[in-house]
Amino acid sequence: MKKNIYPHFVLLKTDVLFTRLSISVKWNQTSFFTEIMMYNYSIFLTLSFILFISCCRDDSLGLMQSNRTVIIYMAADNDLFDDALANLKEIENAFTEKGTNLIVFIDPADDAPKILQIVQRGAKRIKTYPEFNSADAEQMCMVLKDIIRMYPASGYGLILWSHGTSWMPAGVQLRSFGEDNACQMDICEMASALPVRFDFILMDACLMGAVEVAYELRNKTDFIIASPTETMYTGFPYGQIIPELIQPDPDLKKVAEKYYYYYNDLPFALRSASISLIKTGELENLAALTNQLIKIGSFDAELFDRTSVQRLDVYHEQYTFDYIDFIEKAFPDADTGPLKAQLDITVLFKAHTPEFLGKYAITNFCGLSCYIPNHNDENLNEFYRQLDWCRDSGFYRLFQ
Repeated sequence: MKKNIYPHFVLLKTDVLFTRLSISVKWNQTSFFTEIMMYNYSIFLTLSFILFISCCRDDSLGLMQSNRTVIIYMAADNDLFDDALANLKEIENAFTEKGTNLIVFIDPADDAPKILQIVQRGAKRIKTYPEFNSADAEQMCMVLKDIIRMYPASGYGLILWSHGTSWMPAGVQLRSFGEDNACQMDICEMASALPVRFDFILMDACLMGAVEVAYELRNKTDFIIASPTETMYTGFPYGQIIPELIQPDPDLKKVAEKYYYYYNDLPFALRSASISLIKTGELENLAALTNQLIKIGSFDAELFDRTSVQRLDVYHEQYTFDYIDFIEKAFPDADTGPLKAQLDITVLFKAHTPEFLGKYAITNFCGLSCYIPNHNDENLNEFYRQLDWCRDSGFYRLFQ
């Protein structure tokens, strides 16, 4: 039998609770008409109170609309479950009431999926689901819609917490985003699963700071915080970033900085991190300039030395590389000045440690990773051609 981690929380029904108004009718002291007027007046006051509350609250749960609802989606029915619980405890301890709803969906390894409302140093269980695959796009969409309905706000933030492997399709090298009993979702499915445009999306998963990922999500959020490299199992320092994320106007650069400084201060191999803050509204300009550059250049995937480009993952067969380092080495005669200028207004903040897990040094870092076509992996290349970035940036020419 599965054991509940959090105490059961009974959510009040949408009925408004109020003090009952009573009238003691004394036929020998008050006239019949006076009592009728007093009774009608009490009903009027009661109905007016109910109407006032109804106008200020959501019809579904009777909850006051907030300035922002921040949703943390933790697909943790996998080997990261213990780390999810540790992060959840950090989140609880860091939360203070500031007019922002902080809602966690967690699918743990030893219990049913559930929605939790984070309160002062604790969590309330709001809803429990039958067991399902939290790495399924349709299920994610259902959960996000449930939370948005229950906690309406003028703006929304989203943290996606799980395993990740950049833009790659589900099943390649273990996972794409999410992991639930060997099931994953690819980035195209993820984009389609997001029911609203978010103010920001923070991706607490490996390798999601890729230009392909950001571009696929460009119409789903204003800003993305993500790591172009892998992320450590300990995840983001939630004790430090939650107080900022629940502010009325969070400083996302400060959130990214806190991630970098947290890991940069750790000893030995733990000093491993990279982070970027991406403004999605500038990505189409970046794609257009990339397209112009590739269109007039020449590239031979079979002859190009992929190992000469800054690597940003630890896989034996490389999948993610520094975007600008690739462009400059693939097109050495091209004028990359306009492209770099556009990148500077697309990536608002970037930082990295000197190396990653002792596997490789990071000497070239523009804040975005990209894929370099591998002529030995046509199946992967075929999927890549389906991505919006491949089409709009002209990367499809690299496969010809």
